[in-house]
Amino acid sequence: MISVIVPVYKSEKTLEKCVTSLLNQTEEDFEILLIVDGPPDGSGILSDRLAEKDSRIRVINQVNQGVSKARNRGIAEARGEYIRFVDSDDYVDEDSNEKLLAMLKKQDADMVIAGYRHLYFGRDILKLPKEGNYETDKLTGSQKEEWRQLYLQGFLNMPWNKLYKKEVIKECFPTDLNLGEDLLFNQAYILNVKKIAVLSHPVCNYIQDERGTTLSTKKRMDKIPIAFRLYEETTKFFKELQIEDGNMPATKVVMEFLDDLEGLAFDSSMGGKEKKKVIRQYEEALKRLKEPGSRPALKQLDYKIIFFFYKRGCTGMVYFLVQIRGLIVRILKKRG
Repeated sequence: MISVIVPVYKSEKTLEKCVTSLLNQTEEDFEILLIVDGPPDGSGILSDRLAEKDSRIRVINQVNQGVSKARNRGIAEARGEYIRFVDSDDYVDEDSNEKLLAMLKKQDADMVIAGYRHLYFGRDILKLPKEGNYETDKLTGSQKEEWRQLYLQGFLNMPWNKLYKKEVIKECFPTDLNLGEDLLFNQAYILNVKKIAVLSHPVCNYIQDERGTTLSTKKRMDKIPIAFRLYEETTKFFKELQIEDGNMPATKVVMEFLDDLEGLAFDSSMGGKEKKKVIRQYEEALKRLKEPGSRPALKQLDYKIIFFFYKRGCTGMVYFLVQIRGLIVRILKKRG
């Protein structure tokens, strides 16, 4: 059986669609654990109502402790042999459980990593990894490069495009972080398994709108030190897999910083002076990365242009470019 763990918090507008997509699975042997994490809205009441209609749904209530503790509670309460995580504002393909489980069994793997659809500002972006099978202690040269690409393309970051074996989970989600905890959980899991299968098929619809690009004040304050912690942990991760990381953890730090800088354009809670202050903080943080990490192999044109001025400390120009990019994104969204 697959235990699907869904943390519930401020999701009364999206939860029903999420749960419906899970109930419509072609693979019928599953349970849904709604971990109600002390939401201030009607999410908990909705969870109870959904559970009354279908016995495959279990509601587990806890005081608000955050998404990591909610997922950890789900792992502890799960009755299934396999674990899947889904966010309450996303929804999944009806054959996703079937595809994940079939791949895991076919390849006799301990984990499956799959693709997803990124629904971003009205755009439907299909993100698919290269399909393959990997024995973590016998990675060939070409497979090591593929692993580097999996990391750089972000497929190792999230938990909702994967299927896990419950018995293999030795380390739960770290609860002392408010960003990046998913990556650390996945890295710890990967280092504890023998074989991983990669499925080039979408299993989840990840929804991100303007709210998804805006960090809370606390998260933004924590972003830089967390980024460097992830940099250090990921460097160790590649070393244990005996893979030359090619300074990709440093490149990923830069990409994370650029993501946040571009997100400033959509943050209505801050004025121009405050946003320029944030940009200067990231400019100072960039100096902490060693060469060639501060010269990353960026592919996106907007990243390249912004980074050119970012690494030179041109705060005003970075702010201007970020605002222009935000305006363009909004125009494209309106045009559909």
